Amino acid sequence: MPNYLMGDSGAQLMNMVRTSVAPATWAAHGHLHATVWMVGHSYIRRAEQRAACRPGGDTLGFTGVHFQWRGMGGLRWLQVLPEVVAISRVTPPPVILVIHAGGNDLGSVQVAVLLSLIRSDMGRFKAFFSDMVLVWSEIVPRLCWRGARDPGAIERARRLLNSRISRFVRDRGGIVVRHRLLEGMDQGLMLRDGVHLNDIGLDIFLSGLRDGIGAALLRLGGGRSPV
Repeated sequence: MPNYLMGDSGAQLMNMVRTSVAPATWAAHGHLHATVWMVGHSYIRRAEQRAACRPGGDTLGFTGVHFQWRGMGGLRWLQVLPEVVAISRVTPPPVILVIHAGGNDLGSVQVAVLLSLIRSDMGRFKAFFSDMVLVWSEIVPRLCWRGARDPGAIERARRLLNSRISRFVRDRGGIVVRHRLLEGMDQGLMLRDGVHLNDIGLDIFLSGLRDGIGAALLRLGGGRSPV
C-alpha cells in the first residue's frame, strides 16, 4: 500500500518546519508549545484512527506539537462553533485550527446561506484566538451525497463553496488544503458507502492536512509558507 505521508517532498517539508516548532517560537506567541486543533466531521475522526497506526502517529510526524482531535460523525456546520467553544474550555488555545466541515450541509442548506455561516464563524475563530492560523481543509468530492436529488448540482455547489471560502481564508492570512489528489474521486479511494475514504484515501487526506499544518507552522515561525 502506498505511503502518502512519506517521500522526498514530505521529508523536505518536515525539515523546513523543524525550526518553526522550537520552544522559543511559542514563547514569543505566549504559548508553552504548538497546539493544533483538528475539528470536523467523520473524515477527521477516521483520519485520527488511521494516523494512529501510521508512521508519525496522531501528531502526523511533528515533534514538539500537541494535537487535539475532535471528529464527530454527521457534524453539520452549525455545530462547529459550539464545538470549538467546548474544546476551549478544557484545553489550551490553538496556534493552528484545522477545520474540515461543511460537506454534510450540501444539499440541505442553500450555498449562499452556508457561505454566510462559514464566513461569520471563521471571523469569530480569529477573534477568539488572535495568534491562531486557520487551516481550511476543502470539502472533497463524494460518490454518494446522502439525500441528494441532483448529485451534479451538489458537486457544483461544492466547487463554488470551496472556491469562495478558500479565497476568504487566504485573504485573511490562513492556509488552504486543496486535496488535489482526491479530486476526480473514484471507488478506489472510497468505502462502499461512497461517502467515506478507505485507507488509501485517508493516507492522501492526511498528507494534505500535514502539509497544511506544516505551512501554518512556517508562517507562525516567520518562514515563507509553501502552500
